[in-house]
Amino acid sequence: MKIVIVGGGMQGRVIARNLQARQEKPEVVVVDIRDGGDLPKGVTFQKGDILEPAQARAITRGADAAVLAVPSAISHEALTNLLKTGISVADVSFTPEPPLSLDSLAQETGACCIVDCGVAPGLSHLLVGAAHAELSGLDSARILVGGIPQSPPPVFRHAVYFNPHDLLSEYVRPARARHGKKDIAPAPLETQVETFLDPELGELKAFLSDGLRSLLGSYPDVAEMAELTLRWPGHLESMKALWDMGILNNAEALKAVGSTFGRRYPADDYPDVLVMVVEATRGDQKRSWRLIDRRSADESAMSRTTGFTTAAFAMVLARKQFTQAGVHPPERLGRDRQLVATIVQDLCERGVRVSETTLSCKA
Repeated sequence: MKIVIVGGGMQGRVIARNLQARQEKPEVVVVDIRDGGDLPKGVTFQKGDILEPAQARAITRGADAAVLAVPSAISHEALTNLLKTGISVADVSFTPEPPLSLDSLAQETGACCIVDCGVAPGLSHLLVGAAHAELSGLDSARILVGGIPQSPPPVFRHAVYFNPHDLLSEYVRPARARHGKKDIAPAPLETQVETFLDPELGELKAFLSDGLRSLLGSYPDVAEMAELTLRWPGHLESMKALWDMGILNNAEALKAVGSTFGRRYPADDYPDVLVMVVEATRGDQKRSWRLIDRRSADESAMSRTTGFTTAAFAMVLARKQFTQAGVHPPERLGRDRQLVATIVQDLCERGVRVSETTLSCKA
């Protein structure tokens, strides 16, 4: 079994370590246009440019599946070149919109591609899909998720665990959701803040964010749908002040703020914990899951949960457990109870536990 990881950054290395340590011992090859850097023992590096179609064919020759983990600016072109080869792809390159427009290309070449393969979106969507299938429809679906400092710094009460400009977009980008059967897209910092009580972390604050993505199109019948981002109390007051002053609406100021936050509150100084709850209801029936994970010695909780979930999807593709040609959002796999169990068990075996629970927010 051979799996090619396109993208040699931090996320690619986390995925490579996960795959290389498995009992199946897949051959793992990391491909990047830059030097390979510090790769796990046993992982092969190959220099290559995924934006060159001929190189894409050479890179994927003999592979059972590919993982795409490149910057969002080049991800659409990179995925296009991969799909042209007909290989199965687990795509974790977050883009403003999931690349479902490439579905016809994948069907033409026979490629099977799962997009948004991280934790949220990714695992969150898989679980919503599982609930929708199990309950034969849903009245509501809600995702609450946040990667936050285990010990938050004063005043800002947060830290920067991925690109700071992408982080700030969570507070600026209209938060697409559905309320009362109507699609809405308010500014996140102008929505009502909820209080979330976690059994381990205590009181957190939740605000509407733009993380539903493909779920809104996949389930137009669901009357209530929302994703909420979790933060420590006190953080949103800082962000609301910046919003009210107009700083977050100015591109130049937004760039400066992002750079400042990245320098002042780096992830390495504030080890993180990631918590996610997925809630789904139909009538008086409810399905709810909770995940919590903390930074390990050399991997942040956000990198672990995102990378490990991507690796689990990649193994499903490499084992040919899901082979339907096309570009699929994660909720598509949620229709298959066995695939859901496989991915959840895969995470559990590597220390990322997903448990059924009964949690909810209050105003």
